[in-house]
Amino acid sequence: MSQTYGGDDTPADRTVTARGLVLYTRRRPGNTEPPLLLIHGLGGSMDSWKPLLANLPGRDVIMIDTPGMGRSELPRRPLPIHGVADVLAAALTELGVDRVDVLGYSHGGTVAQEFVHRHPRRVRRLILTATVAGVPWLPPRPRSTLALLSTRRYRDRAAAARDIPLLAGGRTARDAGTLAAVLADREANPPGKKGYRYLQAAVIGWSSHPWLHRLRCRTLVLQGSDDPVVRTFNGRLLAGRIHGARLEVLGGAGHLMLFDEPERLGRLISDFLSAP
Repeated sequence: MSQTYGGDDTPADRTVTARGLVLYTRRRPGNTEPPLLLIHGLGGSMDSWKPLLANLPGRDVIMIDTPGMGRSELPRRPLPIHGVADVLAAALTELGVDRVDVLGYSHGGTVAQEFVHRHPRRVRRLILTATVAGVPWLPPRPRSTLALLSTRRYRDRAAAARDIPLLAGGRTARDAGTLAAVLADREANPPGKKGYRYLQAAVIGWSSHPWLHRLRCRTLVLQGSDDPVVRTFNGRLLAGRIHGARLEVLGGAGHLMLFDEPERLGRLISDFLSAP
């Protein structure tokens, strides 16, 4: 269902056609400028952001299901990372939004880097969370890599209970209640297998190292010290390549820190975006 955005702070969904693809978008109006664009990770959707949204009160937020994820249309063939970034930029144009702050999480962080690189005048500030600059990088440990390649965790509760702690680390791996909440969310919003594979293919050989030093927007890099997928070295490397970037390594936080520690992350994000 498509609808126009309302005048209150109730989130409203809208479909747009961007570069020939039908995308689902959601905007939660707020009293901040510019709006914050959230770019989800591999297997995610705009429904994934609920825990973080509750901890960004009053902020104008735009969420878009990337091509092949959530309810957005699957492209005919895999898009490169820069292609995904261009589709999101086109979607913002259809929504009448010219300039944004951008938060990219995990795989979405690679898209966010390309977005800023290709559309620098459209970005005020950038937040890169649990993500990498591509090759060369320090890969996950072997068990985590095997779990990441599989999609069984989205459809098999036993596989999810086994694999998600290997991928998440942090609070999700330590606390049974947090893990149970993550499992329930994954079961309610499983990704399509083909769309998942398309996004996996997009990052093969991808790298922002050749141009990362040319980014000039104010940047915050958020890295968990207990992230099995994006190990701490990668966050340090990423921040070190961006001129003037600020790095925050959160002790004990894992790969799902935006979702299993949203209060902690919400404060950091709000302070960064609101600072003069």
